[in-house]
Amino acid sequence: MEEERKKESEFRIKIDRESDSYEEFVEQIKSSIEAKDQSHLKSLLDGAHPADVVTLFKDLEREEELYLFRLLSVEDQAYSLIKMEEETLESFLEELSVDEISKTLSHIETDETTYLLSYLPGAKRELVLANLSKTDSFEIRSQLGFREYSAGRLMSKDFATVTITDNVRKGIINVRKKAKEIEDIYQIYVTNEDGVLEGFIPLKDLFLTPINTKIAKITNFSIIAFHYDVDQEEVANTFKKYDLVSAAVTDDLGRIIGRITVDDVLEIVEEEASEDILLMAGVSEDERLSTPILQSVKRRIVWLNVNLLTAFVSSSVVAYFEDTISKIVVLATLMPIVAGLGGNAGTQSVTVVIRNIATGDLSFSNWWDAVRKEFTIGVLNGLALGTVTFSMIYLVKGNLTLALVVGTAMLVNMMVASLVGSLVPILLKGMKIDPAIASSIFVTATTDVCGFFFFLGLATVFAKYLV
Repeated sequence: MEEERKKESEFRIKIDRESDSYEEFVEQIKSSIEAKDQSHLKSLLDGAHPADVVTLFKDLEREEELYLFRLLSVEDQAYSLIKMEEETLESFLEELSVDEISKTLSHIETDETTYLLSYLPGAKRELVLANLSKTDSFEIRSQLGFREYSAGRLMSKDFATVTITDNVRKGIINVRKKAKEIEDIYQIYVTNEDGVLEGFIPLKDLFLTPINTKIAKITNFSIIAFHYDVDQEEVANTFKKYDLVSAAVTDDLGRIIGRITVDDVLEIVEEEASEDILLMAGVSEDERLSTPILQSVKRRIVWLNVNLLTAFVSSSVVAYFEDTISKIVVLATLMPIVAGLGGNAGTQSVTVVIRNIATGDLSFSNWWDAVRKEFTIGVLNGLALGTVTFSMIYLVKGNLTLALVVGTAMLVNMMVASLVGSLVPILLKGMKIDPAIASSIFVTATTDVCGFFFFLGLATVFAKYLV
């Protein structure tokens, strides 16, 4: 075991993309592939984890990737497929034969199998399913029938159960049989005679309890389980809240049909976080470095057009005060300060609120607390920045009225920014729209319009004192 860990560590040093020797190592891989020198390739890959091999794929051509992939054991092939980025996986699966794909599926759990098959076109997926045993094919087909991004699609159908009327001896026998098929067992789920979930037993407790003890006596009945149609984001939030390692998934009758483990949830958290970050910028959550340029343009142009329309609205506000600007030219140099700071403040509020919505800390029951807090922050920040702005402009320009106009506009716009920045994501959530998609665009547009309006409006009212 120690020797294997040492080899894995040495290999990870080789594939450190920041190291000076990485390019040389990749060239060795390429040369060996070109020469079809399998023995040298295997020595170069000694100690490689499937995830590390996938890292190498980023610097290889597709034919080289396939050659290297086919040198791996079937089990390592399966895990390397799971670790690939979505677009790479999709194109990779197109190149593999039905037989190659079918062989890899026997080494992974049903949730991972479902994940891989979801990237296959319908006709090829059917051929792969037909290549599996009837039992496996039926289970996977039924899992593919669950709603995408739900607990049912996420779960694995590999789990261990005992019946509540059994004793510990029988329970241990059942678990030993199941252990041959299951990668990790964290909990033993306890059911009644009809398969309805009753509770769970930690694996350790089962093996440390006298063998004639009834299962009911050591069962923990305070179990957290998910209906198969629960959204994966709710699953992730629940795992975080209760520090779960594993949780059961049940059907409409409360019968256990699968389990979700913490490693699945970690992937959801990363996926949801990446999605929200991209959507906040108006970028598709599917976009990757390898996404074709025209496809990226198509995905981004919609929100850029929305942004363009809001920019025209802001421009029309400025145009309305054109006479004032022409008479007091200095206003043109100060406008971006008010609008820019308001936009930043609004983005801060949006980010905080969306994060709290995503983690489950903010819901419709406590939305007013969030709005009130952000508005208060906006007032305090507005007072602080308004005072600083007032002081700086008075020192530079020597005009008290101009300093008051800019300072007041700054205060009002910071208040509006915080209020809108906290309300917009909550309103979008209430309308069943992902708040990460459009919040920042609408908030920035509002702060621009309000900033220009308050600033130029006040300047128009006090124009005679600004000249």
